[in-house]
Amino acid sequence: MIRTGLRAVVEALFRVLFTYDCLDEEKLPERGPAVIAANHPSYLDPVLLSLQVSRPIRFMAWDRLFRIPLLGALMRVFGAFPVDVRPGRGQDAYAKARELLDAGELVGMFPEGKRSRSGWLEERLREGAARLAWETGAPLVPATITGAFRAWPYFRALPEPARIRVRYHDPIDPEPYRRLPEDEGVAALLDELRRRVERTLMPGVKADLRIEALYQTSAPWPRLFESLPALGFALLVFWKTRSFSDVWPCYAYIGYLLADLLVIPQRRLTKWIRNGSALAFTLVYGGWVLPKLGLPEVPGGGALLALIAGATFPYLYERGRVALGYLEGMVVTALLSLGVMYIAPTGLGPHLALPLFAAVYAWERQTVFWRYTAPILAAYAVLVPLWLGGSIELLPWAIAALVAGLLGRLFSSGPSLGEVGDTTAPVADPSPLGLASEGERRVAEGDAPPAAEEAQSAAPSGPSLGLLDEPPSPSPSSPKKPNPPPGLLDW
Repeated sequence: MIRTGLRAVVEALFRVLFTYDCLDEEKLPERGPAVIAANHPSYLDPVLLSLQVSRPIRFMAWDRLFRIPLLGALMRVFGAFPVDVRPGRGQDAYAKARELLDAGELVGMFPEGKRSRSGWLEERLREGAARLAWETGAPLVPATITGAFRAWPYFRALPEPARIRVRYHDPIDPEPYRRLPEDEGVAALLDELRRRVERTLMPGVKADLRIEALYQTSAPWPRLFESLPALGFALLVFWKTRSFSDVWPCYAYIGYLLADLLVIPQRRLTKWIRNGSALAFTLVYGGWVLPKLGLPEVPGGGALLALIAGATFPYLYERGRVALGYLEGMVVTALLSLGVMYIAPTGLGPHLALPLFAAVYAWERQTVFWRYTAPILAAYAVLVPLWLGGSIELLPWAIAALVAGLLGRLFSSGPSLGEVGDTTAPVADPSPLGLASEGERRVAEGDAPPAAEEAQSAAPSGPSLGLLDEPPSPSPSSPKKPNPPPGLLDW
């Protein structure tokens, strides 16, 4: 009962933070024993594997984690049991795992023995999972976790937003391997486990490498949707007020764009800030300068900004051209709203135009969480202005939002490179808010069919990015990864 309620809460949280999903969990047996073996990219892995599985999975976990208040209790609720990872001390945990399998339970293990240092499967895997399946006859169920290494690698103190997918593979029947001598059968089981996990893991890790390389590329020159609002506001405000003190934020923003181009080191956070800055500047400065232009203030401006921030959050997980289209469209909507303010001067207009464009865009592009965000934003756009006293004078604001959406459709640059179904196309355009292109994302998350996965992993690793050469990466046949230290669950 406690586990079910806790699992529901954690799953809801993970779906928001990581757009988490689990694929093919029905491949786990409904009853009877099974050994689940997965790659181990992060601390989150036992929870990620368990959230959409109705049966408890009994994971081996480092014994010291059970001594941490709250965390130890949570781990016990989820069915974990401790293992001493010191050399030669793992036999008690192995015996406990055998007892659980004999009792018909699911046992989860990570053959790498520790969190991955590179995102790849370690070159040397521990034999524990394969040996348990060989000795007990329980099916061995491989699972692949993609995205978690980008979300929370071993060297980072706290997680960051990233799409995480878990894919369960077809169970491996150990019976044919049990006809072989023990060492040979266990080694063959382990090789088959590696093959199935890496089939979907390799494309995901390559996608992560490409994205991390793109984070280091030079910033773009100031783009039209970034520079036009600042220069336009500077001219309009100075013409109306003749005051340099009212226009200095515009020049400061232009200075920031040039500093980002020439001075600021490029990494994930700086690109997130740069690409969201035009919308933030337009909304914040535009709201501040309205009274100076003789226009009505926007009532509840803080609430509107909070709503727009919430509507923007899902685009952290979207492909580049979709997220960039949203940012450009919101800036255009804000500028059109400023023009409409002179025709139908009411502070309630932005409460209609901005959420309405965001709702229409999310519905039309079917973006992340669109089934929830589109109706909520549409309801806000209709009900809140009416509740605050608006009426027919709000019609031009609705037209402005729809015109912005139409302009986005007319001047859209088309589908991004690397779309699904073209596994040889160049992969470009990580999300302007930080994540992957659509083709990369679909394969990396396990959403693509197995044929696409195999084609992607079998594709040559020559230059595949339109913006830079692909970083060198180990091949599936001859991975070059650091050897893990001995003694961690090394059976």
